[in-house]
Amino acid sequence: MLNYLPVAKLSVQFVAGLGVSKIVADIVKNNVNVVTTADAVKVWTGSLVLGSIIIEQSSNHIERVANDVAAALEKRKTDKDSE
Repeated sequence: MLNYLPVAKLSVQFVAGLGVSKIVADIVKNNVNVVTTADAVKVWTGSLVLGSIIIEQSSNHIERVANDVAAALEKRKTDKDSE
């Protein structure tokens, strides 16, 4: 496997996580009316759970795509070496 792949995956997952967090926060801020403290707690908890679910799914997607790219590069390298 490529030596830089784990660092690249982690970097992309981190940036994607920041993006997802920003999007979820903006959606909640622009679409939810908080009237009471109980509402604020519910909204905060829901945002946290929703954000973590989306981050987990995006992380799994990035992992799968990176592994597919690494496998393709390894196959290409193997094919080139066998010629």
